[in-house]
Amino acid sequence: MTRRGSSIWGACLAAALSLFLTLPLGAQSADKPKTGDNVQGTVQSLDKANMHMTIANLNVKKEVHYSSATRFRYGHSKDNKPGSVDQIKVDYFVSCSGSYEPGNTQLQAKECVYREAK
Repeated sequence: MTRRGSSIWGACLAAALSLFLTLPLGAQSADKPKTGDNVQGTVQSLDKANMHMTIANLNVKKEVHYSSATRFRYGHSKDNKPGSVDQIKVDYFVSCSGSYEPGNTQLQAKECVYREAK
């Protein structure tokens, strides 16, 4: 083979190899189920009668709605104990996970983990 032919063959082989390695990665990311949405920050307001709280992270405020089915945990995400919404106070750090219903800007919380400070 000539020098020119072998360099073209090498470039084609490299392109085919990179395509072969990247296609399975794209298929894996498309198959992963969505884990849900998360809102975290400092509690700015808490309305226990309407089961609603406002959480601020920097200058962004998010609305979170919880229900009697929402699990509350005290501590950190990997080290926590059962808790209660009655223990949450303004200025506590909270991380709530759940989902947004179509057309609704409030997170419908399934679980909230809270602690006194971040």
